Amino acid sequence: MARRLIATAAILYQNKQYQPGEELPTTSPAYASAWVEVGSAVWENESDGTEEKPTKKKSAAKARPKTAPAGATGIAQPATGAEADLAGKVPSKRARGVIEEPAKRPPKSPA
Repeated sequence: MARRLIATAAILYQNKQYQPGEELPTTSPAYASAWVEVGSAVWENESDGTEEKPTKKKSAAKARPKTAPAGATGIAQPATGAEADLAGKVPSKRARGVIEEPAKRPPKSPA
């Protein structure tokens, strides 16, 4: 029983773009195992068309900011409560007293 490696996401390999559903080359076992591991490709049995799906699925990475907000300290903006004075930084909407206006057009229908 022959197996084919099928792309489930767009993959650029050796200057060729493979679209989902296309067969990927299996000349490099390292690339093939990496694609299957991250879910970009699946092995398909050629005779019956069934797919072998990976058993484990990794959770997506979650990003958290690691730096201070943009702006230099100074007295350009007056402090509004707990916020520090930052030159070149626009205060938050709450600090500025911005009132949200309703949308001018109705929301789109889900259909």
